[in-house]
Order: sequence, then C-alpha cells, then structure tokens
Amino acid sequence: MRTVAQMEEYPAYLDAIEIGDERAARQRIQQLQAELTSLAKALDDARRIKKILYVPESRLREELITFLSEDLHIKAWPEGEHHVFWLQDDTGESWCLGEVRSSEENVTKEHLAHLMVERMRAGKPETTPTFLVVNSMRSGSTMEERDQPVPDDVIRRAVEDHIVVVRTLDLVRLERRASNGLPSAEPLVDALRRSGGWFEVDPSFNATLHGPAAPGSSAPQATGVTAPQA
Repeated sequence: MRTVAQMEEYPAYLDAIEIGDERAARQRIQQLQAELTSLAKALDDARRIKKILYVPESRLREELITFLSEDLHIKAWPEGEHHVFWLQDDTGESWCLGEVRSSEENVTKEHLAHLMVERMRAGKPETTPTFLVVNSMRSGSTMEERDQPVPDDVIRRAVEDHIVVVRTLDLVRLERRASNGLPSAEPLVDALRRSGGWFEVDPSFNATLHGPAAPGSSAPQATGVTAPQA
C-alpha cells in the first residue's frame, strides 16, 4: 500500500501532460545545471593552480610538482624527503636541479646558499641548470604586499651562482600566459639553460630574466619575452 507521502509526490508520468512553457522550463533547468557544473569545475581548477601561493611548506613541493607537470607541462619529480626536485626532458633525463621554499619575507642569499649545498651534495658542477622556487612574502595579505621584486643583491648572487630564482607568483602568471596563447614553459626552460638571475612574470604577463649587470652599471640587466599588450 502506498503511504500518504508517496501519494503526494509528483508522478513523473504526468510530464506527458504539458502545460504552458513546462517543456522549455525543464530544458532550461538542465542547461543551467550543466553550466553550474562547468563553472564549479573552472573555479576548482583556478583555486588548484593557486595552491602554490598559500599551502604550507610541508605540502609545497608536492603542489609545485603537480603544477609544473600538469599546468606548464614540464616533467618534474621529487628527490629525497624535503624540498629538492629535478626537472626532466622528454627522454626522461634529469637536467635541472630544483629546490622549493616558503618564506614570510623575500628571497634571500641564504636560500641560494642552501641550494648550492644541495647541488654539491648531488655531485653536480655549478654549470648545472639550477632552479630556486620561493613562495615569498607569504605573510602578505594583499597582492601589493605579495608582489615584491627579488632584491638586486640576491639577483647578482644568483647570477654568480648560476641559479635561476622564480617566485611562485611568477609561475602562476606564467600559467596565465599559456591560457592567453603565449609561450609559457619555453621562456622558463630557456632561462634555466642559459644562466642565473630572477625570472619574473609581471602583471601584464611579460616574462623577463633579470640577469648580469650591464657594463658600468650595478643594476641587473633584463632580457626576456614580452607579451603582446591587450
């Protein structure tokens, strides 16, 4: 015997009797549900990409490797238990040593020195492409506070030590370059294979390697790939 609640439920077979714009309303509801699902996925993807800007250091390497592999299509794998990783080429050869750190302040020479020690432990020469990723200014509560340039003295030391410094903010903007149809992984890989310095991606998605000082100047030179302006 059917219960009172079951008897009061709307029977699906009555949809065969269409009143007014009932069919169009059902179709519109289905379209909106599909659109909401798509929007929710896009929001989840965007927040996943930005994880490297806020997760604790204990999870940063894992999220960075996922980001490099899935969003920039640069093969990466972890080395050891903490902060070190390697980039691989298409043949599976490890060609670039990397380390990722989180800092409440800016990038420092101590970050560079620690990575140099890791390079020596790996038995690699100083000409080995070396990649320092820092989630810098993590304590900042605005984009203005987070988007602080790497200090000039750190850039100069990075050039001397043959280390390319990249902030996690630069990497997220590099992914945005790709979404706008601009080269993303290519300029980064080119910078890593060339020299040291700071690889910056600015809010307009211009990719620049701040490198050796120009003759007669103490300011780092800037070379790189400029994105077309909208």
